Amino acid sequence: MNTSVFLLADVGATNARFALGSEGELVKTASLPTTQARDAGELIEWARGALGFSDLVGSCIAVAGPVHNGRGTITNGTLEFDAVRLSTMLNCPVSVVNDFHALARSLPVLKRLRQIGGQQKGRRPKAVIGPGSGLGMAVLAPDGASGWLVFASEGGHTDMAPGTPLEQEILQILLAEHEQVHWETVLSGPGLVNLYRAVCVLWGVTPLEITAERITSSGVDADEPICHQVLELFFGILGGAAGNLALTVCAQGGVYIGGGIVPRLADFAVTSALRRRFDERGALRVYTEQIPLYLILDDNPGLIGALQSL
Repeated sequence: MNTSVFLLADVGATNARFALGSEGELVKTASLPTTQARDAGELIEWARGALGFSDLVGSCIAVAGPVHNGRGTITNGTLEFDAVRLSTMLNCPVSVVNDFHALARSLPVLKRLRQIGGQQKGRRPKAVIGPGSGLGMAVLAPDGASGWLVFASEGGHTDMAPGTPLEQEILQILLAEHEQVHWETVLSGPGLVNLYRAVCVLWGVTPLEITAERITSSGVDADEPICHQVLELFFGILGGAAGNLALTVCAQGGVYIGGGIVPRLADFAVTSALRRRFDERGALRVYTEQIPLYLILDDNPGLIGALQSL
């Protein structure tokens, strides 16, 4: 009996994750460096070599950037993915979707979620937000008895809204360096570095050349007090952004947090200001307190969502 095989991809600015999907499961995966590929075709050929596929029934490519008419370009990169060209190359139907479109489609089937407050409410609208190389958002709404509709979003590029006096000071410092300060300016890997530099200005110290990975590893255990404050700021701001998103779309089914940063810091997230800032909504506090927050801990949720998007 022939088994239908699909090519799935979750392409970010730094890395691209590929998988073969069959019978509703991921059967083989590979991770490739996005930045080293000259174009989308070369990246796909690398995936062919890594996964060893030949005959495909279809493909779904999720890309970290806006998608229009089957074309998507990496926001923080240069690669462009065109569904028509890729269909010819792979000799099968290809769909190109935003990476958070795929992540939103994964929400109903994820198995490893860590809940932080709130109450489960069944088939209600869900929202997802995720800091990584950038900041993605999307909404998943019920469609009939069992279906779902995805509403993609570029909300990571909307203006950051400070929620505390400290965040207001941070915003003023960042406005001196950036033409605009978006949520992504602070809620991303580069955003962690931006926050670090701003906190150094407040403390009156010279910032080091530092990476987001160094900030998270040093800040979790308070080994480095500036990095620790950066993480506290990061999770407080993330709670504010997630709460705003929840109210904007009435996400009573929950707000899910994914991306490459937060799942690795799950224990820190639970004890941080994340949930408190999510709930600080004035007259609507009782409303948001009922909305569950979930940390996505599943492996390759973007690929799972790409499979669900076929």
